[in-house]
Amino acid sequence: MSEPTAKRTRRAEPISRRVATNGTVSYEFRADVGTKPDGSRDRRRFTYRTLAEARKELRRITSEAAAGTYHRPTSITVDEACDAWLAGRRGIREVTLYGYRMDLLPVRRHLGGRKLQQLTKADGDALVEWMLTKARTSPKHYRADSLAGRVVAMVAEHLEGITSAELTAALPGDVHSALSALLAAGRVTRLRRGVYAPATPSTPTADETRGLSPQTVRSTLTTFGAVVQSYVDQGVLPRNVIALVERPKDADPDHTTEAAAKSWTLAEAEQFRESVRDHRLYACWLLSCYGLRRSEVLGLRWSAVDLDSGVLSVRRGRVSVGGESVEGAPKSKRSRRDLPLPKDVTTALRALRQRERSEALALGVGWSDDRLVAVREDGEPVRPEFYSDEFQRLRSRAGLRRIRLHGLRNTSVSLMLDQGIPVHIVAAWHGHDPAVALKIYSDAKADELRAAGASLFG
Repeated sequence: MSEPTAKRTRRAEPISRRVATNGTVSYEFRADVGTKPDGSRDRRRFTYRTLAEARKELRRITSEAAAGTYHRPTSITVDEACDAWLAGRRGIREVTLYGYRMDLLPVRRHLGGRKLQQLTKADGDALVEWMLTKARTSPKHYRADSLAGRVVAMVAEHLEGITSAELTAALPGDVHSALSALLAAGRVTRLRRGVYAPATPSTPTADETRGLSPQTVRSTLTTFGAVVQSYVDQGVLPRNVIALVERPKDADPDHTTEAAAKSWTLAEAEQFRESVRDHRLYACWLLSCYGLRRSEVLGLRWSAVDLDSGVLSVRRGRVSVGGESVEGAPKSKRSRRDLPLPKDVTTALRALRQRERSEALALGVGWSDDRLVAVREDGEPVRPEFYSDEFQRLRSRAGLRRIRLHGLRNTSVSLMLDQGIPVHIVAAWHGHDPAVALKIYSDAKADELRAAGASLFG
């Protein structure tokens, strides 16, 4: 068999030149970039305007595909990525999902239209800078369709003032909490009790530069980092650039200031208990002093309280979600617990139940053990925001150091550990992991540190 006179030449690179009907020239090639979900090979076509560009991309794509680091192009934006990530959160509490949404609001406002694959560390740094300096007073902070935005718009229509009752009747949601936030931000002003008007020139306005707290920024970066990481895991992104962004630290407060207080001493806790003895919800304040979460106190029903045996069953919780109070399951599996109540709590709960029975009778309302424990005189549930605000009013009236309402829970954990109660029992009482009791809630106090130092060398 004779050898053919002409041999077919092999292309050095699998790049084809194409000419469109309008005369436009392009260069294309096909390459395997991985496998499809069904296991078959994923072969794709790539087209470029110049031969040099096609050669450069051919080498890059084939090298990345061989190394397993190739990422398919996508036009998904940051906003769309956040939507998809939130839609995939299943099996979590509504308040947790709401927290994720709130964390991502600054991201969506500042970076929402940016392509996800074009995201850089510089974008993350710019987001942090904007949040720390301008986010609170930026026009993006209060959307017109949000409850706060609607409250501001309605107040602006009444220069002579509008009552909170009129606002509540006209707008759905927790208007009282929105008004409190708007007052603090200087968006509205209070003419007199229950009457609000647009902010005056002497009141801080949105033109001033105000940012969010470092803690809020860190929370946003954590949630946004989880969004970006999910797309890294899916092979859409090569790395998580948000994980590279440095988290802002809290300013070092003077340890003698009230802002540094995380919990109270035993004497302060006893002073608070004594100061609220005549309060209508004294039993609820006792439960908070014994370390129950706000959601657990406000979600407690009389059917879960056995006053004869003195046992309280934590099975439900009430939290604030988007300005509305929502009742649901406890925070975690460990939160479901049965607590043998101290005698003072049992006595206070018995007195509160008798009082609420009398109030219901006076109003002509039927009584049921399925009623919430924490209700107002008219039988309406106590709002979570009111409970926290009322704590601050009572604390201030008693002349005590400022701590958050959650600081009562910190105090309970810390005092139990101080008394030598085993950490696993302390954790079981408060409904969390023993490691959490030591890492987060335990608080070393000044007198304990003083005693530790004095005992070192006798």
